[in-house]
Amino acid sequence: MTSVRLLTYNILGGKARVALRSVVRSVEPDVMVVNESPQAPVVWRLQCTTLAREWELQHVAGGRNAGRNMILAQPHIGVAETHVIRHRQPRFQPIRGAVAAQLQVDSHRFGVVGCHLALGQEARLAQVEQLLQTADLLEGPVVVAGDLNEPPHGAVWQLLREAGFVDHGDADHLTFPAEHPVKRIDAVLVRGDVQVGRHRIPGIQPEMLRLASDHLPVVATLTWP
Repeated sequence: MTSVRLLTYNILGGKARVALRSVVRSVEPDVMVVNESPQAPVVWRLQCTTLAREWELQHVAGGRNAGRNMILAQPHIGVAETHVIRHRQPRFQPIRGAVAAQLQVDSHRFGVVGCHLALGQEARLAQVEQLLQTADLLEGPVVVAGDLNEPPHGAVWQLLREAGFVDHGDADHLTFPAEHPVKRIDAVLVRGDVQVGRHRIPGIQPEMLRLASDHLPVVATLTWP
């Protein structure tokens, strides 16, 4: 039996490095989707790889060039190809985009798409359509993970469900704001022939989670028999 532990986390720029290192190392993900990665011009690549190294992971793809979304992985995860997307944004609006990777563990191929969607619904719907086009390029089970910026009854979640992506979380998995969560806007959704289990908020000291970011992380396990 083969399994992959996948973590998605909006890290608020990665400024709380000590707390973030504690959280990520406690989870020990095989694959990690990061939202709001460092974005400083010129040095963002170095900052992203530095965070990955602190978390004992390797940078696979993304960062500022993918709208501040990136994918990290353990060395035993194979990487066949990667994709980065930058969405058009009005002037003075935050950069948006997505990152995707064709990955493999043992003989099992799977795809991961990381995203942080816009605050406005019209923009979110346009972005998720582009995201789905990229997901269709990937082989095996495909994961869409990240900050969707809307709750599960929203239109974006419905589009993902219509495209075959299944939400394995529970209604009480509230992720924002970290201090007193009232919304479930961060998610791991999966399409394809793989078992998904232990979809949850990691059981880490609440104070550490509050220090690390304004979002709570979400972890899920993919298992192939």
